[in-house]
Amino acid sequence: MKPLSLLSLFIFAFIGHGATSGTNFIEALTLDQALDMAERLQPELAEAKARVEAAEGRVRQAGLFPNPDAVARMESARFRDRTGQAEYPVGLSQSVPLGSRLSKARQAEQLERELWARGLEVKQRDIRQRVHSAFATALYQEKACQAQTEILQNTEKAVATTHARLEVGDALREDVARVEMELARAKVELKRAESLREQSLAALALAIGDSALSVRSLAGSLDVTFEIPTLESLAANLSAHPEMAMADADVRARNARVDLAKAERIPDVKVDLLYRRLQASKENAFDVGLSIPLPLFNRNQGRLREARAEVAAAEARSRLTQNELTTRLCESYLQLAAALANSRTLKTEILARAETVLKSAEARYAAGDISLTEILPVRRDWAAVQLSYLESLRDVMLAWAEVKLFANAH
Repeated sequence: MKPLSLLSLFIFAFIGHGATSGTNFIEALTLDQALDMAERLQPELAEAKARVEAAEGRVRQAGLFPNPDAVARMESARFRDRTGQAEYPVGLSQSVPLGSRLSKARQAEQLERELWARGLEVKQRDIRQRVHSAFATALYQEKACQAQTEILQNTEKAVATTHARLEVGDALREDVARVEMELARAKVELKRAESLREQSLAALALAIGDSALSVRSLAGSLDVTFEIPTLESLAANLSAHPEMAMADADVRARNARVDLAKAERIPDVKVDLLYRRLQASKENAFDVGLSIPLPLFNRNQGRLREARAEVAAAEARSRLTQNELTTRLCESYLQLAAALANSRTLKTEILARAETVLKSAEARYAAGDISLTEILPVRRDWAAVQLSYLESLRDVMLAWAEVKLFANAH
């Protein structure tokens, strides 16, 4: 290799090392750790928390009494007769809100803050469900990769056995070629499983909220025991679900806007209090003024109509949320029940028997009692059962991640 090429490789290696030096590596990540990290790192949660803080600022601002205006005027100033002297009254002008508009404004903003807070709870649960699902998928891919590794090892043993039988004249070269084809297929499947594992770990890092996070491995078991509540108990708690609480807060916030629009129909009164010095008599004097807008054209009728329409829309959204949650609960519960039944059947009735059949067939093949054509389908069936069982456990975790949202609704 040329010296320039060596230098280039060194530069590329140095750049690559620097680009990844700040990457966080995590070994044996658990589900609880992933959920805690998402709470701290997920940008969507940071945005939702910031919106709640912004709503708190609007609550503090709403309902404040308006600031007075400082007034300074020049009066009685003549254009031609310069012997006269102008007067310069100074004072304050204060707007006085009527009709409890300030209290209505504060109440409306308080309910808006509650709406954003409920939205934060919904977002938190959504993030937790996404992390739970991403973790289940990544854990499945990791277990699937381990299963493919075991399949590859068993295939390598089969290759060795077939070569041994060929040496003693108990197998054909065609058998060796066929089992080596199975070995090549197993290697391809392992590479594919490894790639899917890396993709699922990257998806988990994205769900946590840090795409630069490098998760090396996971700690956990797909085969866990869940305490599944009844569908009736879950449906009874549906009203306490954060999405329903958010919909209820939305309706109350829209009604508060209607009350505010009604209060704003009453115009503010403006009071003026001015001081002046009378030039002719050299005496002090004051002016008092009162101005009241006449609601002849603008009676806030458009804003009131808008607010009432928003209430109707919020009530419709509340009914829609109720229907969607009920449907999601039934679907998720049925999916969980089906996934549990499938995994239990595979575990109790199929998995152990497939293991027994494989061991028996391997022993018979090693002894020369059966041919390669007979052993290959048995190995494929065993591998398919292993992967099917892992898939069923993943389906259980995915379904439970959804049902858990209803189980912990309160």
